[in-house]
Amino acid sequence: MKRSALFPFDLYTASNTEKADFFLRRSINHPILHKVFQELMDKINGSPGGRVYLIFGPTGVGKSTLYQKVKSQILNDYLKELNQKSGLLPVAGVELPSPDNGKFNWKDFYQRLLQALNEPLISHKIDYGSKESKRKLPNYVSYTSPELRKSLENAIMYRETKTILLDEAQHLLKMASGRRLLDQMDAIKSLANITNTTFVMFGTYELMHFFDLNGQLSRRTDEIHFRRYNVRKESEIREFKSVVNTFQVYLPFVEQVNILPYWDFMYERSVGCIGILKEWLNTSLRDALANDFSTMTYDLLLKHAPSPTKSLKIAEEAIEGERKLDGQEKNVVNLQRLLGLDSNNHEEEPEVGTINTKKKKKNIGRRKPNRDQVGISENGA
Repeated sequence: MKRSALFPFDLYTASNTEKADFFLRRSINHPILHKVFQELMDKINGSPGGRVYLIFGPTGVGKSTLYQKVKSQILNDYLKELNQKSGLLPVAGVELPSPDNGKFNWKDFYQRLLQALNEPLISHKIDYGSKESKRKLPNYVSYTSPELRKSLENAIMYRETKTILLDEAQHLLKMASGRRLLDQMDAIKSLANITNTTFVMFGTYELMHFFDLNGQLSRRTDEIHFRRYNVRKESEIREFKSVVNTFQVYLPFVEQVNILPYWDFMYERSVGCIGILKEWLNTSLRDALANDFSTMTYDLLLKHAPSPTKSLKIAEEAIEGERKLDGQEKNVVNLQRLLGLDSNNHEEEPEVGTINTKKKKKNIGRRKPNRDQVGISENGA
């Protein structure tokens, strides 16, 4: 029997819970994740504050893993400053909950972010700059978003928070109208601008509804596509197989695991999304450990595989999002045409100073060759 090289030897004698937790905590820095991570960190570190970045892709692609990876990296980058400033919090983040009654709750959002910033007495915030606050007692409990918004702005600036991470950001879309959709994004942009903080929003392809709502938003936002693996590309088939191979050597079994021959089945049901694949393997592992299996088997994978119906739905949403993104390329042609850069529509413009601004005198009564045919008499005969 061969032992896997990617987990500790003493894990063989550990409890089933410890084994399952070991694999649960494992994440793989696979090529697409690594590329998106590097691009996002370059933007965070190289851009001025006040920017908003949208990270979008199919469900289960690994956005929550990316969220945690970015958060850990920023904390690590500020390790020296954290040791010197006890109040410093360079990064904070929250997962936006699914809205109640189909409407996003801004008060709940502000409270969650204040909690992430370790702000005390959140339910007792008052905006002392308002006229109404002068008539309120110090222990007045606030139920309004503006007061919490002001407290949040102050907390971000006091904590010197450089980056705010928002997971499941598509929940911001749960509004009644297109106008309110613009208001949602305006609120995030305003918060980023006032606090000079970078906001990173992680979500599904639904975030594409936030693209280019108006010119001002477009100037302050940027998008990064976190895509799935594409089986139509030979290089990405190799990369997906490599991910499967890495997972199998992390699986804490007595016998060596060999699930690589089933990579196409795993691709089919995960739709090329590594997050879905990892959750699938987590569930299969727990079942295997509970039943004293010595290795991972195809039957276990089949038992816990996402249903064809679920996978089909995820695939349809992913492919539709990819098609919409490809459609964005058409805007290049529209932009060139609007700006007069279309090569088929160029007209020679006279050099400056050569235009004759004097009006020509009209020659009344003179025949116009393109209108008066030669040989036709005045009476039309």
